[in-house]
Amino acid sequence: MSDNELPVGGLTRRSLGGLGVAAILAPSIASARRMPGPDRYRPQVHYSPAKGFMNDPNGLIFHEGEYHLFYQHNPFEAKAGHVHWGHAVSSDLVRWRELPIALGETAAGQAFSGSAVYDRGNTSGLFPSGAGGLVAIYTRASDTKQAQEIATSTDRGRTFSGYPGNPVLDVGSASFRDPKVLWHAPTRRWVMVVVRSREHRVMFYASSDLKHWSEVGSFGHAGLLGIDYECPDLVEVPVEGGGTRWVLFVSINPGAPLGGSAVQYFVGTFDGRRFEAEDGATRLADFGQDFYALQTFADVDGPPVAIAWMSNWLYSNDVPASPSRGAMTLPRRLTLRRHADDWRLVQTPVPLDPIAGSSILSGPRPKRTGTLAGAAVPYGAALEVVLRFEADPGAILSVRLRNAAGEMLSACFDAGTYPGFVVDRSGTRGFRHRYMVDRAIWSAPQGTTTTDMRLIVDRSSIELIGMGGEASGTMLQYFASPPDRLEVIAEGGAVALMQLEVRSLNG
Repeated sequence: MSDNELPVGGLTRRSLGGLGVAAILAPSIASARRMPGPDRYRPQVHYSPAKGFMNDPNGLIFHEGEYHLFYQHNPFEAKAGHVHWGHAVSSDLVRWRELPIALGETAAGQAFSGSAVYDRGNTSGLFPSGAGGLVAIYTRASDTKQAQEIATSTDRGRTFSGYPGNPVLDVGSASFRDPKVLWHAPTRRWVMVVVRSREHRVMFYASSDLKHWSEVGSFGHAGLLGIDYECPDLVEVPVEGGGTRWVLFVSINPGAPLGGSAVQYFVGTFDGRRFEAEDGATRLADFGQDFYALQTFADVDGPPVAIAWMSNWLYSNDVPASPSRGAMTLPRRLTLRRHADDWRLVQTPVPLDPIAGSSILSGPRPKRTGTLAGAAVPYGAALEVVLRFEADPGAILSVRLRNAAGEMLSACFDAGTYPGFVVDRSGTRGFRHRYMVDRAIWSAPQGTTTTDMRLIVDRSSIELIGMGGEASGTMLQYFASPPDRLEVIAEGGAVALMQLEVRSLNG
């Protein structure tokens, strides 16, 4: 490797068109102690690139002991545009290593969202006889056309070579994008799930070789339409108690209930040609405002693992850069739970033990009102809070993060007439935007007084998982000064904590 190709933050000088090292080196996390400064919002336990802008996850796959996270990335500035595929790998889904860019912008257009598969049987014929490799399937997008291309890798995803016969699927549309490709074992062929975004149609194509595709079915005009359907995913998900169902995820933007971006899902069957939803219900994967473009990892044993972009297109270009903009949620395992005539997506964050820090609070607390527990929290640390509790009817259990300046972030369970979870970021003053909603609410079944709540709080985000994984609420949040105290409070009635665990998480 020449000096001109010296890696810097996962890129190279050559790939950045000659930008100098000093211009792109990320500030040290330690500099967050020198207030003020945007780097104080840099995520500690959520993946974010060293520099530039990041949005949708792409090409998620587990291959040769590594989880690959590709993603939409502008390496030149912390604004959307000049879309490349960034790349990071992990052995445990929580500690990530940034790698050089995988796919770049070309004269034909930007490298929009897509997926990756392991062509282990060399069905494409693009690998040496008897060998397989990774194939990325993505949208090449210009101002006038969006078409699907493929690229191959024989070195564990470190480099990709574009297929000379690209594009492999072109219908002459300017809104035809985001292919998710999977191997459908019963029909022994590849299936591509892709959207005609402005027509609100999910299209299904089939191929025996990843190069030639035939339309076999469609699904559309369902759920929330918004302006665009985007980033579809189709995956078979285990049902608690036995069996499986196919789940079709479709992101919409704008047009979400809280404004801007959201992920909806449909539960049904898939025969390799058509997806049939079991009912007409519209279900959202997350009740917060900052959860978009959910995708699942290919070739993972057990229940699927999903990750989403933790932002919203209404303000993603305006939130503080740290020095990059954009981060991913923590990965979650997915299952389905049946409630009478309803389906619930259950999300379970992957274990965070590899990045566990020090214990801050632990142990049960007897039923009472007032402050049930409180402690100082480390400066700038990420936190994990786990609660199981029983509340009197009408009681409200709140977890509050505060600072001496009077700022507050809270997550609550209200056991009143209309029980449910609330995430409230109205008390933070580090960043405000006209399109940011202060509170997000999730409704539990009436009469619910005993449940659980898990919080992962990073420097600029909060993720709430509750009701055994049925409730997922993701919100960005920005303190002007870092919080220094955590409190657990019961109001309006008594609450017993059967479990309380609070620990810091290492960046």
